[in-house]
Amino acid sequence: MYKKIYLLAFSALLVFFLTSCQKSDVITNEQSLEGTWVVTGITSDRAYDFNNDGRTETDLYGSYTTCQRDIVATFDANGSGQMRQGCNAYWQNITWRLSNNNRQLDIILPDDQLNLAISQFDNYTLRGTDQVYLNGNTFNITYTFQRR
Repeated sequence: MYKKIYLLAFSALLVFFLTSCQKSDVITNEQSLEGTWVVTGITSDRAYDFNNDGRTETDLYGSYTTCQRDIVATFDANGSGQMRQGCNAYWQNITWRLSNNNRQLDIILPDDQLNLAISQFDNYTLRGTDQVYLNGNTFNITYTFQRR
């Protein structure tokens, strides 16, 4: 009888802890985003030949060379920052803003823009999805950043 009670109590505690430990999908404030982040993943929800090598892929980041994977973003105060992609690339000035109750991060680059719907945010990981239109197709491209 006591074994059943202990097992039931243990199960209840386990369920409580597992359901209460969730990753946030909201950036609490601009200061929590500030700092240096590196891209560690870029994936698509559908396969496509993004790099024109004749093969379709969903792991865009995995198809990059080591040097192309060197993507760093610095988010400074007041919506400014810098970003670069490539071992010897120059830093580009960016602006960024949070919207939709801090569930949307827009990163404005000199010749592009990322509009990331945030799906995960904590002290170490930022993950968001951008809709991309390419040759009449819509792709959901997910970017994963890790705090440096």
